[in-house]
Amino acid sequence: MIMSMYKKLIGSLTISLLFLLSATPSFAQQNDVKVTGKITDGSGAPLAGVVVVVKDGKSNNGAVSNTQGVYEIKVPASSTLLFTCLGYTDQEVKLGASNVVNVTMTEDAQSLDEVVVVGYGTQKKKDLTGGLAVVSKQTLEMVSTNNLMDRLVGQVAGLNITTGNEAPGSNQTLLIRGQNSLTASNDPLIILDGIPYSGGLADLDPNIIENMSVLKDASAVAIYGSRGSNGVILIQTKRGSQGEFHVTYKTKLAIAEPMQRIETMGPNEFIRLKQDMGRLKNNYSGEQLDPLVGSIISASEKVNYAKGITNDWQDYVFRTVFTMDHQLSFQGGNEKTTYMASVSYLDNPGVVYNSNYQRTNVYASINQKMNDWLSVGLTTQFVNRETGGATPNLEHAIKQSPYGIYKDETGAYYEEPMDYSNLPNPMKDVNADQKRTGRNFMANGFLDLKLPVKGLSFRSQFGYNYRSQMNGTYYGRNTVTGKKVDGRAELANNHTTDWTWENVLKFDRNFGKHHIDFTGLFSMQEAQYTAASQSGEGFVNDDSSFYRMDGAENKIAISSSFWKENFVSGMFRVNYGFNSKYLLTLTGRADSFSAFAENRAPVKAI
Repeated sequence: MIMSMYKKLIGSLTISLLFLLSATPSFAQQNDVKVTGKITDGSGAPLAGVVVVVKDGKSNNGAVSNTQGVYEIKVPASSTLLFTCLGYTDQEVKLGASNVVNVTMTEDAQSLDEVVVVGYGTQKKKDLTGGLAVVSKQTLEMVSTNNLMDRLVGQVAGLNITTGNEAPGSNQTLLIRGQNSLTASNDPLIILDGIPYSGGLADLDPNIIENMSVLKDASAVAIYGSRGSNGVILIQTKRGSQGEFHVTYKTKLAIAEPMQRIETMGPNEFIRLKQDMGRLKNNYSGEQLDPLVGSIISASEKVNYAKGITNDWQDYVFRTVFTMDHQLSFQGGNEKTTYMASVSYLDNPGVVYNSNYQRTNVYASINQKMNDWLSVGLTTQFVNRETGGATPNLEHAIKQSPYGIYKDETGAYYEEPMDYSNLPNPMKDVNADQKRTGRNFMANGFLDLKLPVKGLSFRSQFGYNYRSQMNGTYYGRNTVTGKKVDGRAELANNHTTDWTWENVLKFDRNFGKHHIDFTGLFSMQEAQYTAASQSGEGFVNDDSSFYRMDGAENKIAISSSFWKENFVSGMFRVNYGFNSKYLLTLTGRADSFSAFAENRAPVKAI
């Protein structure tokens, strides 16, 4: 019996290994050709998010059309391209003499019966009256990246994703149809498994996301209140499915390096520039223009010039690294119970010196059908994020002289390579002891009831989210900053807790040619934040790092903060359809918020 169970488990074990080179040159086969084109819908409008692959599967290359409907892909000659998009019929095109392939997609009538996730429920696509864009699991898996938002780039018209910080694990800025406010936040509302989510999207493992929907029009405000004024992104995680116990292991290994360097002057160009500046600005001539005798370069630069020593400062700032991403998942179930669990680990050192990032995700979901009228479920997720290391200043690196002094005779970083106080050594503090630990725990439980009245159901859902962040930095005597003050320590901690309780009453029923879908909501939400920080200078030695803040003797600073807010909300939505041709949606919402001014009415949206 035990041996048969063992064979059964091994028989269902699936191992998927994916090796890729990230941000490195790729060498296509000699018979590969580059194919470009534009994809439009039946009305001639550009169509974004269309997946383009080779039909026979001989090539692993794939592409997705951008917001202008344009795509570009390298494939073997004489291939057959397959164009797929949610809501449209698949198109196949055999490559001929031309490498420009324009395609017009036609709507798929059957896809209009597909059920998509909307605010507080689901609807058939053909019954939608508001602006909704859906990104399926297949589309999300087309892009191999460990950041969820990178997989959305170019997938949804009107959704702009920008990155202000290229450090691994950084969150991007999301804008749906531009900026709506000059002073307030323009971030869209994120709904994760039906519960508002305020954490970082970089914490989520893209491999556990089933699909994403983006609400872009005014109905998002009516459904979610003022918080939905910047648009709403609905994220649905994967669930277990009926079938045998199934194990999947995925790994992605990559070598990463900068795609390109910033072009700067070489040593000879730099000297010529200094000489030209001396002639034009100070009327220098003769020996005055000599780098060693004259004054066109600083005293520090003359030391390296005399020795013939030059520095490419970007060699110190950038590096080539090896990254890896592992995921082990389990899923299965029967008619009453379905479950899924996964563990993933990401290690991305980053191409900038010291931009280290490690992320561990633990995810579990179970759904249980108790009987014909009661179902319950629970989803939990834990994220541990480790970063740390003082990164160099790229601006200071590209502005340094090729003859600037990198390190002194003791091996310490030279504070001012060009003797300019406003251009210190970009590596001056990279030896600092820095640790940043972030933890994110989420739990989401629900209860579904089918009430005695036909078409009437009730759902109660409770979500809890706890996030903490610890940032500690110690500038020791082996750093320029710490050497001046006999060590400097900084330590900050913050904790955020929020919970949401939502109760939804639904009535969905047909009366002849009439269809009525009613949704009523009562919701409560609370969030609170606490933070404390301290810093100090002057330590006896560097042994205790930032763990013994009481050892500071100078410039001791302590601060703390706290805030708390509450929401109480009510919402209703009525969808009416006649003969599957005429549709009407009426939505209203009222919010009470603890931060509203006294004697001011809550926000109402209809």
